[in-house]
Amino acid sequence: MSIFVIFLLFLVMLGVVAVSIMGIYLLISSSFQKYAPPVRSSGRLKKMVLDEISQQLEKAPDGQKIVDLGSGWGTLLLPLAKKFPQHQFIGLERAFTPFHISCLRAHKIPNLQFVKKDFFMYDLRQIDVVLMFLIGFMMPKVTEKCLKELPKGAKVYAVRFPLTEVEPSKVGDLGNKMEKLYVYEVK
Repeated sequence: MSIFVIFLLFLVMLGVVAVSIMGIYLLISSSFQKYAPPVRSSGRLKKMVLDEISQQLEKAPDGQKIVDLGSGWGTLLLPLAKKFPQHQFIGLERAFTPFHISCLRAHKIPNLQFVKKDFFMYDLRQIDVVLMFLIGFMMPKVTEKCLKELPKGAKVYAVRFPLTEVEPSKVGDLGNKMEKLYVYEVK
């Protein structure tokens, strides 16, 4: 092997390591400040969430607006947007890496949009369905935002952590403390 090929392989490996370190840094630095890190749901929990929201959207009139607060990698919105092209899906994500990966994954899905934005700065007054997979310490502030902005009749799906001081209309439970889905209807 010539010195040129060895040097070229070295540069490629160095580039891969640099990009990996930068990606990890950007993921961590933008996620662990005052927000939850992007976390994937378990297969069973993801299925329960998708099934529950699908049942709601099958009965809903066309043109529903569904927003995912902290959409992460887009694993919940992508299958829903493909299954329900008659509805509009919006993922709000502030972390650099998950946002850009979600955008790449959704580039051919016309009814799905990812927005790089702090969801506390997003107006929920025109939203029909809110989906969230957040973390416990955020829920009081999220509850306040949902109750203040969402229109009457809007549905809220909170994965793992319930809204505060509000009774859910339904709780999906997989028999594990951390595998629950709380469903609310704004009154």
